[in-house]
Amino acid sequence: MAEPLTQMHTRNGDLPDVVTLDTETVTRPRFTPRELQLVKASLGRTFTQAMGDENTDDKFTILAWLKLRRSGFDVPFEAMQDVVIELAPDVADLDPTKDARPTISPPSAATGE
Repeated sequence: MAEPLTQMHTRNGDLPDVVTLDTETVTRPRFTPRELQLVKASLGRTFTQAMGDENTDDKFTILAWLKLRRSGFDVPFEAMQDVVIELAPDVADLDPTKDARPTISPPSAATGE
């Protein structure tokens, strides 16, 4: 049987040293309203702003933190600073433009009607 892509390596039941983000975690994050508030309080911007910002990698920290919370760890966001975040091979190869739909202008755009 193949090893699952979702892995967490723990040391003596403490906070995991490594969190592996798989495609499901990256493309379909799950969160509560409280977690959205905690992200905003910790980063000073909303989850949506952080996830859409191409000038920072905070999105990986958020996703790893959410994964830990889904796995039963009550982790303060600040504790993520020393957790290694690893992307599964399928995530590392993910092309965000691959599933993007082309923008199609209505017929009137060309004629001005």
